[in-house]
Amino acid sequence: MVSVALPKIVLTGGPGGGKTTFLRELRALDPEVHKFILVPEAATLLIQAGHRPGTKVFQLAVVELQRSLEASCALPASPDHVLVCDRSTVDSLAYWILLGGSEDEYFERTGLDPANHLTRYDGVIHLQTAAIGASSHYLQISEGARVETTEEAAKVDTLCLSVWKDHSYLRQVTNEYDRWEDKSRAAYVHLIEIIESIRSEKESSQ
Repeated sequence: MVSVALPKIVLTGGPGGGKTTFLRELRALDPEVHKFILVPEAATLLIQAGHRPGTKVFQLAVVELQRSLEASCALPASPDHVLVCDRSTVDSLAYWILLGGSEDEYFERTGLDPANHLTRYDGVIHLQTAAIGASSHYLQISEGARVETTEEAAKVDTLCLSVWKDHSYLRQVTNEYDRWEDKSRAAYVHLIEIIESIRSEKESSQ
């Protein structure tokens, strides 16, 4: 069975930006899974399995699992589906840099091709962490051994934005909104616009 080439959209940003909540809301909007296939965060699964983050070896494991999750989630999907990923292999580069590694080392050790590193994904929505501009709303949530301070979350957020900066379909959702409902709505509008643009481009090229 060959998987269909589905639109693949990434949610990125530092911890506490609302990625998990947004995915939960997407599933509530699409309970019968007519539109969205939600790809879980690889790092969270590894942490839940008992592994501790914060090393390059952990990030190598994240990349391997991330690629497998994306392929496995695409395999049984229909042509009408869209993959929405909680992070990506591009985000792993941000964490790699955070650990003091270089981009060259990252690509060498992961085997990923820097030429199509960004274009593996059709679009990306950066949900800014509440640690930037809304620190009173930032919650430190421990999943296994993973707890980020506001300073650490802000640094991850900045790195995530940096590694994605050259993607043509990068959309940012900052903390200019007073309510989560408004931030979530802005993210959803971006998501639909990216999907429509991608499909329009594919139709034009056929």
